[in-house]
Amino acid sequence: MDNISGQPLIQLEGMSKVFYTEEVETHALHNIHLGIQSGEYIAVAGPSGCGKTTLLSILGLLDTPTEGTYLLDGDPVQNLTLAQRARIRNQAIGFIFQAYNLIGDLTVFENVELPLTYRGMPSADRKQRVQEALERVGMAHRLKHYPSQLSGGQQQRVAVARAIAGKPLILLADEPTGNLDSTNGEAVMQLLDELHADGATICMVTHDPRYADHANRTVNLFDGQIVEEKNGEKIHQLEESGFDVG
Repeated sequence: MDNISGQPLIQLEGMSKVFYTEEVETHALHNIHLGIQSGEYIAVAGPSGCGKTTLLSILGLLDTPTEGTYLLDGDPVQNLTLAQRARIRNQAIGFIFQAYNLIGDLTVFENVELPLTYRGMPSADRKQRVQEALERVGMAHRLKHYPSQLSGGQQQRVAVARAIAGKPLILLADEPTGNLDSTNGEAVMQLLDELHADGATICMVTHDPRYADHANRTVNLFDGQIVEEKNGEKIHQLEESGFDVG
């Protein structure tokens, strides 16, 4: 997961997203400038409807910006074809969703293996990757179980294993604790902390300040704009945004 060039792993410049429905324009994101270095742990926070999930969808190549530039590991990706975007998602991006998104009629092993199958990876290599990923999240003993036989916390651990098995450049987590109770939520956050300590680059969307505090840097959105950045105890308020963020 190492970026040895020194440039940001992710660089957004002047990124905006407008949704058009009939005669209504909804400005979900406006003039976003954001860099994420390899090995960073970023939290994107803000109230409901502020653009957090839209930003994560663009970072994950699930959506396209209306304006602006997106460089992933130095390469522009905002204007790629659907096939090119799908290939990069499979090879460079690991997703962790609030709803787990496991396939019910596949076993734990098969769920984690599936994205590797799409790569055309040889069976022996897939087996090794899946085993390593499940051991990493403490779920190797459940590899023959189905999602319905697992608790919510266990399902999210399997989802994390699926995300890391492909050794992506970056992990994108969308409210990864949203469907969990506080105990399981803290356990998943601890797992993300451990993955970050091992070198993973993580960008997590959350509305919970307790979980945002796990990150090295918190980017706060309001009405589609970055209004504040927090590095540890340092807060950078973006005066040009026009918002009073206290």
